[in-house]
Amino acid sequence: MADIKNALPILYKAEFSRPENALHVNKTETGYTFMGIYQTAHPTWSGWGIVRDKLKQYGGDIKLASSMLYDNEKMRELVEFFYKRNFWDRAKLDRVNSQHIANEIFIFGVVADMPPAIKKAQQLVGVTADGNVGEKTLTALNSFDEKAFDLAFDEKEIEYFKTVISLKPEKEVFLKGWINRAHLV
Repeated sequence: MADIKNALPILYKAEFSRPENALHVNKTETGYTFMGIYQTAHPTWSGWGIVRDKLKQYGGDIKLASSMLYDNEKMRELVEFFYKRNFWDRAKLDRVNSQHIANEIFIFGVVADMPPAIKKAQQLVGVTADGNVGEKTLTALNSFDEKAFDLAFDEKEIEYFKTVISLKPEKEVFLKGWINRAHLV
């Protein structure tokens, strides 16, 4: 069975390049991002208090605070709990046999949210695309060829991102990163 502990390093690679960049401010966002958690999207996440304390402790030096936060065991636990509860568990990825298929759905779901990621996976494996993972979806995912899923799901991700851009052209600045992310897994 798939395990989020195997998926998180892939997510972190997609979200930041080095420990000193785990905490950063995106040019197109307001607020901080820590290990992929956007403050403006998740303002009540319990880790933000620790982030503020570290920034204060290090005189606002974001790179130093980032490195310290990255190495902080409590922060790692908070981040893992956040991703498990808000993304991994929503798709019941612990019940997917293929770590790779679970990783694909999870990594895409963090960017697009889980219902669209689940629907794309359901379309691919030939079950009703309702965004909810039940026994039929799990059976289909667990019997689907991993390599075929990988190639086809990447295409579905890119198709999704192009649709987003057609509706919101200002998001085109993200397309290259989104495509790279799709191919990362």
